[in-house]
Amino acid sequence: MRSMIRKAAALIGILAMTAPILLSRGTPKIYAQKLVDEVVAKHPDLLVFAMHVTAPGVTDNTIIASNVPSIIGKKSDADDLKAIDSPQPVTEVSKDGTRFEVLLPLRDRTGKAIGALVTVFPYKAGDDQKKLIRRAAALRNQVQRQIPSLAGLFGQA
Repeated sequence: MRSMIRKAAALIGILAMTAPILLSRGTPKIYAQKLVDEVVAKHPDLLVFAMHVTAPGVTDNTIIASNVPSIIGKKSDADDLKAIDSPQPVTEVSKDGTRFEVLLPLRDRTGKAIGALVTVFPYKAGDDQKKLIRRAAALRNQVQRQIPSLAGLFGQA
């Protein structure tokens, strides 16, 4: 018992010394967030780029990575889930007409469905929606080629 107490005390001491260092570095990113960050860095006009995925061992589909940090962890709604199995993109113009949202199925590099990808573009009446859908699909395809598997999205970046 004393041995266990000494080991626990030693571990607490190590954590006390390293906690400031670990906290200053922030939480490590998962691979999915790294992919999102890379796309947004190359395409700064994107308003939203987010992955809706059901994590291994979890029942709810949620946003696991996004360029909008406040929505990470948000539970997916019916439209998000519909996009996973839809052969057609799910699209929507925002109520104020300034945003065009494209939801597409997200697959790993083998083609296995793993979730949905949301891409939101700035929009004004008369913009070519088909062109925006093609652009969203191209971004999705680019990311898809880099996803080894569902579990791979949750690995450290």
